[in-house]
Amino acid sequence: MEQLARVAPGQHLYLPEELHVTVLAIISGSEFWRKEMRPLAASRAILNEVLQRSPAFKVHFRGVTASPGAVLVQGFPANDALKKMRDELRVAFGRNGLGGQLDRRYKINSAHMTVMRFGRPDTDWQRLAAWLAENRETDFGEVEVSCIQLVWGDWCASADVVRTLQEYGLRDQAP
Repeated sequence: MEQLARVAPGQHLYLPEELHVTVLAIISGSEFWRKEMRPLAASRAILNEVLQRSPAFKVHFRGVTASPGAVLVQGFPANDALKKMRDELRVAFGRNGLGGQLDRRYKINSAHMTVMRFGRPDTDWQRLAAWLAENRETDFGEVEVSCIQLVWGDWCASADVVRTLQEYGLRDQAP
């Protein structure tokens, strides 16, 4: 993060406590979010039903990439537990009439962490591109995900805005 701040000053850098991997966007960031909060109790029940059966999983973070709006650290799940969890959640939300609110912006299927969002056009883009190339295969380590949080927040997961609504423990991995 310190390197990115030097390479592309003035861009929005995530704080360490804001770094996260999105499992599924239950309520998309839109002007209609207040209306979509109504089925929150049903959503919590669906999450509890699916996540109590879901195993913990590991994600290895290696390499960086960029989208038109951000710099991302690439995440690689160790197995298909995250994919199965997302698929089961989508089926359960659909079965309960709430599937239409999922994947509205885009279908989440990766395990990336956004570390920077672009907000200023006056960045030295060549310098940033060189940094991205240098860190294309950098090993950032592995984490074990043993709980999932249902959070309410903003587009950038700002630490002063995000609120944890509920935490769901995942099953221990099989030996």
